[in-house]
Amino acid sequence: MRQRWLLNLALLLVILVLAALVFYTEEEEEKKPESPKLTDVKKEQVQNIRIERADKEAIFLMKDALGFWQMTAPFNLPAKRFYIDRLLQILSVRDYKQLKGELNLADFKLEPPLASIKFDQLTVAFGEKSPIGYGQRYVQIKEKVYLLTDNLYNIVNGEALTFASLSLLGNNPKMTELKMPDYHLILKEGKWTLNSTFSSDEIDTSADAISALIDNWQKASAVSVTPYHADSSSAQGEIDITLLGQALHFSIVSTTPDLVLARPEKGVQYKFYVNQVDQLLHLPSKSNGKNNDK
Repeated sequence: MRQRWLLNLALLLVILVLAALVFYTEEEEEKKPESPKLTDVKKEQVQNIRIERADKEAIFLMKDALGFWQMTAPFNLPAKRFYIDRLLQILSVRDYKQLKGELNLADFKLEPPLASIKFDQLTVAFGEKSPIGYGQRYVQIKEKVYLLTDNLYNIVNGEALTFASLSLLGNNPKMTELKMPDYHLILKEGKWTLNSTFSSDEIDTSADAISALIDNWQKASAVSVTPYHADSSSAQGEIDITLLGQALHFSIVSTTPDLVLARPEKGVQYKFYVNQVDQLLHLPSKSNGKNNDK
């Protein structure tokens, strides 16, 4: 009985010692001064981003007067804000290691770099992965070389359309006209008027149905954006959309197995799920609640 009591006491002492060590370690960590940010550039002040890659075309991104990002080359399209934010995060990274001593940049594939991002006037160059630090990459800023977690290079070195917004109509679109093979809708004095190849006995022409169709277009988000190479003669139909101060033209490339809409003049096409065919191309049928497919 006495031995068991002594064993329990010993275990309790071990637990108390371990708890004290954990508390002390955490307290010491909190006392450590926070590392300075990798750069002194404030991400909200950046207006232009240029991405250079060793064997691919450069990507140009620009912030407009309303704060929205636009890709201006090699495609002229609204940009995906999520990836812009990923790029900007590197400016304020605190978890890094600076390499000291005399360095041969070529040894790290930093002369020339594998890729670089230019935030206005500041260039961040990317070299090779570190053979020692798992998941880390060499980065150069001005004359200094750092070792950072490698969570950005694949994006930087990816396809240009990775940075294209999946939003079909861009940022905060306001439609005033929609012209499709079977429907022509125009906004007049705050109300939508409809001309259609279907009769009012066949389709739901109520304000709610029309409003839902317009809303589907204004919120349409694609699954992917890819280069467009198809012959314009193969289009299954044409769609013209007028926004406030902007006209957009789309070609219907396919409706099965997926809905694909192209912007030939931009050189891109947008892929949607097949269930979005009815959401974007048709008004509901009055007879059976399903959409017409003429």
